[in-house]
Amino acid sequence: MGFFKQVEGEAAIVVIKGVYKQVDLYERDGFLYAKTAGGFVRLMADGSTTKDKMRLDYMSWNGELCRDGMGRLCTSGATGAKSLEAPKAQLLLGSPA
Repeated sequence: MGFFKQVEGEAAIVVIKGVYKQVDLYERDGFLYAKTAGGFVRLMADGSTTKDKMRLDYMSWNGELCRDGMGRLCTSGATGAKSLEAPKAQLLLGSPA
């Protein structure tokens, strides 16, 4: 099991109780996380997160996005990774509002 590693040059916009915030992206064992005030929040392939009242609005990503069997957003290096369907990936990678 590895530590959280910042993904250089990549970021995300999350919405917390209606407030948009730019955050850094991190990776751990192939799974993607957002850095928030004092911790990390797991990102899900449907745009949800593991934090109440927070959702993923947009992310920059250079490479293939995948999901595992539980719907967690990951890279192709994660155990059980399957390519994210193009329409779902486009929702996360489309132009920010």
